[in-house]
Amino acid sequence: MNTASAVVGLTLLSPTLPLVRSELQVSSDAVQQLLTVYLVALAAGQLICGPLSDRMGRRPVLLMGAALFSLAGFAMMFTQSITLLIVLRTIQGFGASACMAMGRAIVNDVFERQEAARQMSTISMVLSVAPILSLAFGGFIAQSAGWKGAMALLTLCGVVLFICALRLLVETNLNRVDSIKFRSLINAYVSVLRSRVFLCWAMAGGMQIGIFFSLNAFLAYQYQRNGYSMAEFGMWFALTPLCYLIGNTANRNWFVKRGIEAAALTGCILGTVALFALYITQAIGMTHALSLALPCCLFGFSNGIVVANSTVGAISASGKHTGTGSGIVGAWQMATGGIAGAIIVAFGGAQLFSVAAGTLIVMSVIAVISMAYILRWSRQ
Repeated sequence: MNTASAVVGLTLLSPTLPLVRSELQVSSDAVQQLLTVYLVALAAGQLICGPLSDRMGRRPVLLMGAALFSLAGFAMMFTQSITLLIVLRTIQGFGASACMAMGRAIVNDVFERQEAARQMSTISMVLSVAPILSLAFGGFIAQSAGWKGAMALLTLCGVVLFICALRLLVETNLNRVDSIKFRSLINAYVSVLRSRVFLCWAMAGGMQIGIFFSLNAFLAYQYQRNGYSMAEFGMWFALTPLCYLIGNTANRNWFVKRGIEAAALTGCILGTVALFALYITQAIGMTHALSLALPCCLFGFSNGIVVANSTVGAISASGKHTGTGSGIVGAWQMATGGIAGAIIVAFGGAQLFSVAAGTLIVMSVIAVISMAYILRWSRQ
């Protein structure tokens, strides 16, 4: 649930973006910042929360994150200023970053490498229900209660997470560092970033997750151009995380047995095929929702194979700096989504689908190349 809160914070708001734009009478670029700053805060926050949890423990950091997520969402319900919304969204993203980083670190605390990959897939299967529901009902919430209704639901999710963590979560970091010093923190980051294996794992996973978040940034506009309402967009795009759940199931039961390196490469290749299909269907003028939904389903399936394996692969490559590695991985994953989404919209991706889809294809090819290097090194 802690990791799901970060994804719900993004996906639940996506169907409401056109409503925010029209109600506040602001530009698409301004509305895009509600996603971009959230992802940037989600990225930067994990760089802080990961090492902090190595010193303080996972539980207190998670509680702090859930509290910030809830309070920021509550405050957003009472403002009509896009500037203040962006500031509060940044705070909300920072709170979500603590939740996301702690979810991965806790799994790595408890399980060995291959079992951690299996457990990460299991957790992802459960967590994928949250974005499915948020996308499926986000459009209906937007149409019935507006974008502030979506904020109210996010606030409720944060409160539930805080209560559950307070009552049920036990501390898993049993080997805390004695202190956090600036020099030791820099040394930890340098140590992790020197590993080319870590960097390639992080690159592959970051590209794939960044693509998913970028799809949230511009697909609503393409559905709208094809004549579909925001509620219909939410329902159709909800198939993507549903297929992500199926992909996680396949990964846990079959792909991971081939080795996490081969599994992740297979997923990256499938993701590239899906994005080419997405580009082609729109380039030839297909407007039915399935022309968008089916390629996204294949991409969701591929992400279900890639995400758990790439995350575990990267964190295990970080050695003793688990919290730091988790923070870097999470930061990079969110940064790719935020940066790519902002670039896509800035270059007209909200209006020109070919620009958006072409950018995502390039990102997917980078992921394939990264995993090809990982697989080659693992066989040497």
